[in-house]
Amino acid sequence: MSRQAQAERERQSRIILGTAETEIAEKFARASEHYRDNAVALHLRAMNMVFEGLRQKGSMIIVPSTAVETMGLGALGGLTAFGQGTPHGSGEDARRGEPPGGSEGEPAA
Repeated sequence: MSRQAQAERERQSRIILGTAETEIAEKFARASEHYRDNAVALHLRAMNMVFEGLRQKGSMIIVPSTAVETMGLGALGGLTAFGQGTPHGSGEDARRGEPPGGSEGEPAA
């Protein structure tokens, strides 16, 4: 009788997991409809996913270079600044509200 009860619990567990998976898939399908015609919303969602991943201490995220390019983060330096939560990196340029390298027209160091 114990094995029968265990088998029933496992069956119920699989049903619950299957139902949850179906609900999640439906929600993703609805979300994709919103993102399909709204590139800005998709872009912001992708950036949010990267940000949330970087907030975790000791976490590492591998981001395809094409995604980095579309987010306008630049190379590794952009991701580093993004992970630190600073708008333009760190240092004197960021405190002045200028992009790294000085004011417009000046090349980056």
